[in-house]
Parts: sequence; structure tokens; C-alpha cells
Amino acid sequence: MLFAMFFIFLDLFMVGIAYAVYGSNKKYKQGMLLGVHIPSYAVEEPEVVAILEKHKRFTKRFYIWNFIVSTGICFLSLWHFSIFLIIWCLWLGEFFGGAMLVLFYSHRKLYDFKVKKGWYGASDSKIIVVDTKVSTSSNKPPFPIWWHLPAVISGLGVCMLPSVLEFLNKEYESWIFVLIFIMMEGMFIMLHMCTNRTRNKIYSSDMEINKRVDQVVKRIYSGIWLISGYCNWSSFLALVYLSDKQKWIGGWGTAAYIGLQTLAGLSILLGIFYLGYKKKEILDQDTKPLYVDDDIYWKNGWYSNPNDKRMWVQDWVCDMNYTTNMASRGGKIFTFGILGVVAGILIVMCAMFLKVDFTPVYLKVDQAQAAVIAPMYGVEIEPDEIKSVEVIEKLPDDSVTKTNGFADDKQLLGKFRGKEMGHFRAYIYKGYSPVLKIELTDTIIYINSKDSGDVKIWYRELNTLLHK
Repeated sequence: MLFAMFFIFLDLFMVGIAYAVYGSNKKYKQGMLLGVHIPSYAVEEPEVVAILEKHKRFTKRFYIWNFIVSTGICFLSLWHFSIFLIIWCLWLGEFFGGAMLVLFYSHRKLYDFKVKKGWYGASDSKIIVVDTKVSTSSNKPPFPIWWHLPAVISGLGVCMLPSVLEFLNKEYESWIFVLIFIMMEGMFIMLHMCTNRTRNKIYSSDMEINKRVDQVVKRIYSGIWLISGYCNWSSFLALVYLSDKQKWIGGWGTAAYIGLQTLAGLSILLGIFYLGYKKKEILDQDTKPLYVDDDIYWKNGWYSNPNDKRMWVQDWVCDMNYTTNMASRGGKIFTFGILGVVAGILIVMCAMFLKVDFTPVYLKVDQAQAAVIAPMYGVEIEPDEIKSVEVIEKLPDDSVTKTNGFADDKQLLGKFRGKEMGHFRAYIYKGYSPVLKIELTDTIIYINSKDSGDVKIWYRELNTLLHK
């Protein structure tokens, strides 16, 4: 049930964000409607009104039905997680592809109508060049990059404390959190650096408007990356403190880590929405708006301009986002490369979980050794490694976390660590007993079967192997 609730929340989050970015672009602003530059008087044209009304109806239905369907799909995780994941991935492709298609279709319909009416820039691109020297000044500069240094230095310094270093070396899998901390801080510093060095954009013939918008954009974005960096830092310190205190990465440490990392994501979203509000507030005061009609390069929904040498351009759907120039070789390689990598990862994950769900786990004992046959996490057992073998009713009651394995409502598979049990391997179908406990020189293996008779057979075979 936990997986179902998590994915329902994830779907709600994705559908909400997608609607905010792709579904709510229905107002005439900065000379555009649905990303198409048209005169202000054209908004009242019956054909334009009809296109917009149809787009609103279809968009609303699309997002509502996709959330309902995705919620139903999530409950498949209570049956087989692999089947759920395959169907969920197919839905994910349909959702994002459909969201773009709904928007691009209406965008193209309005563009074609604009060409038919012969409104400005309909058959060619009209680029207006404005002197930008005045807009380079700023009364409120972006936050300096070096403000990240206290978080980076103190975070790495904590790892050098003797007790923390001892814990990390003992629980070697915990180093992954140190790596995540370093990578996240590096990412936020790079984004901060790009923000501070981004070339000014021209929004208006009024240079004071340009200056104010540029100040707001750089200041808010640099603040977003700074706040996110310190959320990452605080989540790491909370995890280190609680783990060092308890000598265990327990539930409270994990909860604090996830909560503060989630706060970083929320700060980014809130910052972006706040930036949109502030930009609108300034641009609504503009008496000399600057319209650059380059719709011919966006007519299919994406940017394709062979005369533009840039690989990255500002997106028409969301002016806080950037997209690739699909007429450039780099843009094509990046876009299709990312799509290929994501598709590949999803396919591998689906295949992996199919194997976990439908490959039976069992203990094989022959004349020389024993082996646990399991998808991905199988292990061979030499007779001289076995210290004892016993049949128990169930796993000991303990607080358990996986270190390299899989766990859902049906089974435990792979490497785990218990607060009292220490490191162990589990091949357990939940709700079935008894359990075979195999104590080795360096770990303990717990294994059972859906057929209780199998455990007794494995027990006898292992004892026979030990007494040869």
C-alpha cells in the first residue's frame, strides 16, 4: 500500500506541475496567445475565441482523466509491482506526450489562422534589435556564489570527525549519502554560476523595464540555488547527526533527510512561481512592449531555426525554461540522447522488476556446495563458511533497512541491515513460514518458500552436506 500511496502522490505532483506549465498557458500576454504572436484586437476574433475555448475544454478533460487513470494504475502495485511499473511507464509516456500534443495542436491551429489572416510577421521573422547597454546595470545584484562555501566546507568537515568517519567506514553503503551531498552541492553551484553569467534578455523598448526584470530574474534564481544548497546541506547534517547518535541509519534519520530534500524541491517550485508573479507585475507596467515575432520557427511547437547558431533558446511555453534548437546538430543529439537514455533506464527497470516478481527463489544443494538461486541477488555457499543451520518460525523483530536489495509488501530480496541483527541477506516471501536461518562466517541468510515443506528439505540437505 505504501508504494501505491507514494506513486499517487507522485502522479498528483507531476500532473499538477505539468498543468501549471503546459495547461494554464491560455491568457494573452506579452503579445502572445498560446505562444503565437497576434495583435491585441485579434483576441476577440470568433475563430480565435473558438480555438481557445476548444483548447480549454480538451486540456481540462485531458488532465482530469489522466490523473484518474494514473491513480487506478497505482493500485496495480498491490498485485505485481513489475506489471504496475510497465503500465505506469506507458502512462507516463502517454501523459507527457499527450500534454505536449494538446498544446502544440492548438498552437499550430492558431498559427495557421494567423498566416491566413496575414497578421504581422506571419510569413517571415521580424527581429527587433535594441541597444542593451543600459540593462547591464543592477541595483540588486544576484547573490554571490561564494555563499555556498560554508555549506560545502562544513558538510565535508563533519565527515572527517572521528566518530562519523568510523561509522561511514563500518557502514560503507552510507558513503552514498556523502556522494549525493557533494553532487547536489556541485549542481546548485553550477546552476548559480550559470544564472549569474546569463546574458541579459530584452523584454521592452523601455530600458528601465529591462533592468528591473533582469535584476529580479537573477536575484531570485540565485536565491533559489542558494536556498536549495542549504536545504541539501541541512538534510545531510540531520542524517549524519542522527546516524552518529544512534549508530544506525534509522527511520528518523531517513525521514529528516527526505523531508529536508523535499523542502529543497519545494523551494525551487515556489521560487519559480514567485519569479513568474514578479515578472508579470513589472511587465504589466510596460507601455512599450517589445514583440519579436519568430513564430515561423516555433510553428510545430518546438524551435527549429537553421540560421540561429544557438543550441539553447528560451521556451515559449514557459519563459523560465530553456529548450533546444532542433535545427542544430547539438540540439538533436541532446534531445534524442536524453529521450533514449530515459527510455533505456525505464526498460531496464521494468525487465528487472519482472524478473524479481516472476523468478522463483530457492536453495539448491549439491554434493559440493549450496547456492541461493534468486534474481540478481543470488549467492553461493561453501560448506566451510556455514557455522550453523536452524529452522525458525519467522524473521526476528527488528528495525530493518535495505542496503542493496528489493523490498515490497510481498517479499524481501537481497542485502539488509537490522539495528540489532546487523548485516544479513534475506530471501523471504512475506506471510509464509517457517524460515531457514543459515549463519555464515561473515553474514546470516534467511530464506523461506511458499511451500513450507521446502524449508524442511533444505534443512536436511544442508546438514547432510555439513556432515560429509
